[in-house]
Amino acid sequence: MMSSRTDLLAPPVSTPEEAQTVSIAAPRLRITTLAPGSEPRLRAVFDAAPDWFLATGRPADPNAAALEIAGSAADAGRAIAVISLAESGDDVGAIGWWLHRPEAGMALLGTLVIASAHRGQGFAAEALGALEGWLVEMGVKELRTAFPRRVLPLHPVVKALGFTEMSIAEHQKLGLGGANTSLWQKPLEEG
Repeated sequence: MMSSRTDLLAPPVSTPEEAQTVSIAAPRLRITTLAPGSEPRLRAVFDAAPDWFLATGRPADPNAAALEIAGSAADAGRAIAVISLAESGDDVGAIGWWLHRPEAGMALLGTLVIASAHRGQGFAAEALGALEGWLVEMGVKELRTAFPRRVLPLHPVVKALGFTEMSIAEHQKLGLGGANTSLWQKPLEEG
């Protein structure tokens, strides 16, 4: 049974042999996974949100979109999607995740970016909420994200999206050093 918040077109898993497409609907947005050949769409989003590279802790890379899409196509459970306006179809952001990582019942949020011209309208929260509803339908009970600890401007953003920072002790339990990475978690509940 599908909730009214999502429209699942295919299974959430991509494999090197066959990329799958997922489409998730939100009131003002559509989230659509990308496959090889869609690199220009994702590159345009990254270009419209140049601070995305600051959040990843990596220098700007013109091949970032191609690497994200290729990585998703090659890694079962990994997806990168564009966030588009439902009315016009204009791409306004990107969101990426790994389903059932690091273990079953969890998902990792790898990317959530809104183009600079479209910020301040609640699109990030709406897109994340729609993805969370879909993840719950896929059996996910906890969402995590991580980024370099030194990227202090992201801390209030992820807090506003409902995440809480995990302690360094929790990092160590996961086998992570914790000193340079800020790891965040958010429990998900059925709507």
